[in-house]
Amino acid sequence: MRYIITQTQLHTLIYKYLDDMFSQKDFRKELNPYVKDGGTWRVDMFSDDGKNLITYFWYGKGEYDDGTPHNGVGSLHIHHRITDMLKDTLSIRESKVLDIVADWVSETLGGDIDEIDVYPKKENPSY
Repeated sequence: MRYIITQTQLHTLIYKYLDDMFSQKDFRKELNPYVKDGGTWRVDMFSDDGKNLITYFWYGKGEYDDGTPHNGVGSLHIHHRITDMLKDTLSIRESKVLDIVADWVSETLGGDIDEIDVYPKKENPSY
C-alpha cells in the first residue's frame, strides 16, 4: 500500500530518524594540521552504535586546483547504510534522500554544503 505525505512530513520523518540515530551527538571535529589558517576541518558524526556514518569537510576560502577562487566549500560524505535504508523504506530517490540529509547536517552543524557523496562506493553491477 502506498501513502501520500507532504514534503514537510517527509522532512520531519527523515529528521526524526537522523535525530534518533545520532541522539548522543558524538560529533568529532578535527582541524587539518597541514593548513595553517585553521579554516580547513572535518567533523565525523558517529551514530549511537559507534559507527562513523557521516563525515563533513569544510575547506576554507581559497582556490580550486585549477586556480579558480572560492569562498569555502563544504563536502558531505554519507554512508550508504543511511541512504539505502531511507530510499528503500520510503520508496524515494537517493538524490532526494541525500538532499534532505544534507539539510539536516547543515542545520545540525551550521555549515554550508556544496558537494554530497555516498561512501563507501558500491561496486557497479555487471550488465
